[in-house]
Amino acid sequence: MKKSLICLILLCVVLGMRAQDLRFKDGKFKIVQFTDLHYKLGNPASKQATDCMYEVVKTENPDLIVLTGDVIYAKPGDACLQQILNVLTDLKRPFCYLLGNHDPEQGIAVGKLYDQAAQNSFCVQPKRDGNVLDYVVPIKSGDGAKTAAVLYCMDTHAYCKMEDVGLYQWLSFDQIGRYRDWSAAFTKQNGGKPLPALMFMHYPLPEYDQAVTSNQVPLYGIRLEKNCSPCLNSGMFTALKEGGDVMGVFCGHDHDNDYSTMYYQVLLAYGRFSGGNTEYNHLRNGARIIVLYEDQRKLDTYIRERGGRVLCPTTYPDSYTKDDWKKRDGTR
Repeated sequence: MKKSLICLILLCVVLGMRAQDLRFKDGKFKIVQFTDLHYKLGNPASKQATDCMYEVVKTENPDLIVLTGDVIYAKPGDACLQQILNVLTDLKRPFCYLLGNHDPEQGIAVGKLYDQAAQNSFCVQPKRDGNVLDYVVPIKSGDGAKTAAVLYCMDTHAYCKMEDVGLYQWLSFDQIGRYRDWSAAFTKQNGGKPLPALMFMHYPLPEYDQAVTSNQVPLYGIRLEKNCSPCLNSGMFTALKEGGDVMGVFCGHDHDNDYSTMYYQVLLAYGRFSGGNTEYNHLRNGARIIVLYEDQRKLDTYIRERGGRVLCPTTYPDSYTKDDWKKRDGTR
């Protein structure tokens, strides 16, 4: 009884957010994922990042922009972030912001960066709940009568403080529990059927590595560097498999990867590096585009490069599932 009450309270809070204004239009909802802008104040190369934002948004006309971390790369962090927020205000599109490992290094506390973004009139993320930087963005049905899809936005923190482990911090058990509660509440509200959902974060989950080493998994796109995941696996992938709602996980962090693949029926995808030459990159900057379909466990996704090229258009789950070769008419 207590668990059910907690789930109900969580759901009421989520549904009361500004994100309730997001809704499907003509059966579709389009997301542009920008990642790793690495914006530096006063650095001319950062114009490549903002030019990318303007061009992609003008071309794609998205319903939502998701920033998946490492947005700022110079001190003072608040002034640096404000430059990106000014661009988002100018673009007049709803957006939400997740921090990466470099955002907290710019002299401003992560909570203050979160709050600064949340105060923007086009930002759909909720007001911060204490030190929690995870949040949910619900998407309404076309008629606005119900929640039709869910975006789980998870904070991947910065670096691991255990000396014998090191590298990047993993998602905590508290975060996994938070996702479980959210997922259960939405499923209950939907008559026991999981809603179509996506999960966004900065670091790739450890399962990204497991997926690419499997010789049974289709892969689309570019992989020019090793996946830089946390060294330890705390179990988020298992939780979302059990939840049954998340169709795909989308991350950034590794600038020379933009691929998508499917692992145990969950899409694992990188965004395209969106920044300029303020950090290493060997791919033309751009963004990942995601198109959800109302009342369907289906999405389209592709890379939009600055300059106009569209790369690796795929549909989940069809493009990631092997066909029955016995039923083909001759060769492909």
